[in-house]
Amino acid sequence: MKNNKHKYLFILLLCLLTISGSINAQSDTLEIYNNHLRAKIALKGAEIISLFDNTDSIEYIWQGSNESWQKHSPILFPFVGKIKGGFYKIAGKKYKMKNHGFASRKIFKISEQSPSKLVLVLESNPSTLKIYPFKFRLTVCYSLEGNELKVTDKVENIDTKKIFFSIGAHPGFNIPFVPNEKFEDYFIEFDTTEVADRIVLSKPKGYPTDSLLRNYLGGGNILSLSHDLFRDRVIILKGLKSEALIIRNKKSKRGIRIKEIDKFPYLGIWTFVKKDEPFVCIEPWYGISDYVNSSGEITEKTGIQSLDSGKIFKMKYSIEIQK
Repeated sequence: MKNNKHKYLFILLLCLLTISGSINAQSDTLEIYNNHLRAKIALKGAEIISLFDNTDSIEYIWQGSNESWQKHSPILFPFVGKIKGGFYKIAGKKYKMKNHGFASRKIFKISEQSPSKLVLVLESNPSTLKIYPFKFRLTVCYSLEGNELKVTDKVENIDTKKIFFSIGAHPGFNIPFVPNEKFEDYFIEFDTTEVADRIVLSKPKGYPTDSLLRNYLGGGNILSLSHDLFRDRVIILKGLKSEALIIRNKKSKRGIRIKEIDKFPYLGIWTFVKKDEPFVCIEPWYGISDYVNSSGEITEKTGIQSLDSGKIFKMKYSIEIQK
């Protein structure tokens, strides 16, 4: 009888811990909504983890996989892409840094919240200053307006000196949107004819080189999707003129429109290359990976942004569901 009592107490304790864990997990995720869409945002990384169509019950954001890419829509800050050798330099002093910076692994604080709007903030602190010796405030605003999720990232220099950084978005979208379709049924359509160049990456590490594939879209505006397209890693386009692009297929009017991409100097298009997965990432960037011949010095980094003390830098884009 005594053993059974201990057994029941153990089961009860386990249930309470499980419930507690669920509550904690839920508190780390916030939701905004309107009549059309519901978006879930994680406090860790201020990352979009869901964009759900209420009327058609369709999830548009990639839900992650332990076998390939576990993320959903990370914010890239204070670096975009690969860091050559895993470190960079400021006036010759080396600092360790992981690819895409650290913002996606940090817990943001809630600054403002309403049913259809969420503002999150990450500010420099002793742990960030050890690897990135600049004082900053990164504010991320998400707002739902009709069928559109609007995103604004704001970098504030709260230091007494100039700061250097890159910033970018990395949203992954489920392709196909609905059953009975294939990845290869889809294409990306730019809203104007394009003569943008593709940056050639080095082998085997994948650092950008000075070589370009000129006029990658051949003066057209369509990029047909296939997994073979990404065997040479991410497609990085430079010099886009289009204000927007749309992901869709010929069988449906439904699509995902990414707007304000013309403001960004680079656009990455990527999916997981070691396994054919049903998602594609559209990545507008203010910055790029270290070039193959990079010195590692932050002020010499291609695409680096600089910001004077007290100044503000804004990055904006939006995701519109069309149907």
